[in-house]
Amino acid sequence: MSELLRIASALRRASDADLKAVISQRLVNSSGLRDFFDLADSLSQPKSVASTVAGLPKTQIDALVAIVEGREPEPKAAASLARMMLIERTSEGSFALFESTSLCLQSLEAPQFKDSLPASAAPAQSEVDRDSGIATFETLQALTELVFDAEQRYIREVGKKNVGLPDIKRLAQHVRQSNEFAREIYELANHADLIGLVGGRWQLGPQASNWLTWQPEARHRHLITVWRTLIGESSASELVESIRNFGEVGVLSLSNQLRANYPYADSSVSSRIARVVSLAERIGLSHDGWLSSWALPALDGAIEASAKAASAFLPTPQRKLICQADLSLIAPGPLPTELEIAVRRFADTEQIGMASTYRMSALSISHGLETGMTEDEIRGWLLELTDKTLPQPVDYLIREAAQRFGRLTVGAGELETKSVIRSLDSILLAQILNESKLKPFAMYALPDGTIGCRFEPEMVYFGLREAGFSAVRVDGAGKVISPRTPLVSSETVEAVSTVDQDIQRLREQEEKLGTEPDGDDLARSIQLAIKNKSIIVIGITSNTGVELEFTLEPIGFANGRLRAKDKKADIERTLPLANITRVSLG
Repeated sequence: MSELLRIASALRRASDADLKAVISQRLVNSSGLRDFFDLADSLSQPKSVASTVAGLPKTQIDALVAIVEGREPEPKAAASLARMMLIERTSEGSFALFESTSLCLQSLEAPQFKDSLPASAAPAQSEVDRDSGIATFETLQALTELVFDAEQRYIREVGKKNVGLPDIKRLAQHVRQSNEFAREIYELANHADLIGLVGGRWQLGPQASNWLTWQPEARHRHLITVWRTLIGESSASELVESIRNFGEVGVLSLSNQLRANYPYADSSVSSRIARVVSLAERIGLSHDGWLSSWALPALDGAIEASAKAASAFLPTPQRKLICQADLSLIAPGPLPTELEIAVRRFADTEQIGMASTYRMSALSISHGLETGMTEDEIRGWLLELTDKTLPQPVDYLIREAAQRFGRLTVGAGELETKSVIRSLDSILLAQILNESKLKPFAMYALPDGTIGCRFEPEMVYFGLREAGFSAVRVDGAGKVISPRTPLVSSETVEAVSTVDQDIQRLREQEEKLGTEPDGDDLARSIQLAIKNKSIIVIGITSNTGVELEFTLEPIGFANGRLRAKDKKADIERTLPLANITRVSLG
């Protein structure tokens, strides 16, 4: 019990930043904690300690072993372990394991490690770099496509932070890849802040607008930075050392190097390693287990140099577009960033790759106008890139879509009617009321000739567009709301703020208890012993001022008095808490 008291005391002295770090790193649910003793108890639970040790890199495991063997641990690793409440500094200035940490280490078996690279000889580094460059290009394209998807479609959260199969399949079809590839693109986009969850919907994240302006090298640099965050600074440093020790970049698979760096990884940590390795393949840091030549700079923190080296293996952009009478646009090669973004504003993707196909429609032209493009600007882009007169159907489509733009609007309603659909075209409104795809919205005619709906305007807007109606969202003044507005609120941000609130609540509880909380902690220690049916050793001051020691089996605790069986004298005692000076496990 004295250990819990020491941990609780250390937690009280910790800064808010360190408290947030330990709650995050130790995966503690802070919402139900009453005080620092509760937090100390949570951190001391065998399951919590075991899961934490499982996620420790080799340097920190080595530091724990050094402490056990009476050697001086590596200072940086020891400091990290102390912040995680796995070890403590003694009065002599050395480090010691908490009992819960020691018990966990004793239960661990020696790790087994075996490289699983294919028996075949390593491929030429030029081949690895070529294939890694292709993978990078495909990922950059897919992420850009997903950003536009999040801008133009209502992508619902399915389950907990998941994406529905129809959305996965749509992205996979557009990028000509597997469903698994599309899932990983969603995961990477989330990590990269290109998308985020708001109100049960995947929406544009805080980096989405930047992504659409960045050149491929800058995009890749952002992904490498995100990946390094996922892998952790300690792991990155140790991987660099491991690679250099072998003397070759690709001599050992990234997967096995990470597994070797986390010797006691459990299923959860192993799953995280697998995701990190898979994402490394997606962003071109490795291919089939062999590291690309720019992987080492990326791991070493030279992110700009890494992205620059990788850019040499990306395909050369081509400013060429074929505009056809069937309203399709064919790009024979990769498009420059500014052209890629312009085309995707007024044309929908059919398939993208080294060569890509897009298609224009009244809806896609309407989207371009929503985002601020003009009719002349759309036509100008096409004339410049095709270098010839536009086919008549294309010219007609652009003109008609521009003339009809803004005739069908969705705005906020009042009371139960949360959305109002307006148009001067009564026939169009009648079609909307009779459209089978819109039946789930339960729309109804209003007395003034408009259409009401009990769903939010944003959801109604996307519903109308998915049903083929070129609607636009408007504010109270009738001004068109651009769908490009990033929505940066996310569940992650909300979770962080919740932890902050929990820490503040613990601080306030401490103030209520006063500056000397030992009495409360002693009571909590005794209560915990009763709950766990533990034998305790207490120190208690007698009425004459003499400190006595008893080995007890606590029975009950109420009204400031402990009732317990004295294990040595075999009698029952009732002792006042006010006189108890210390409590420890027997």
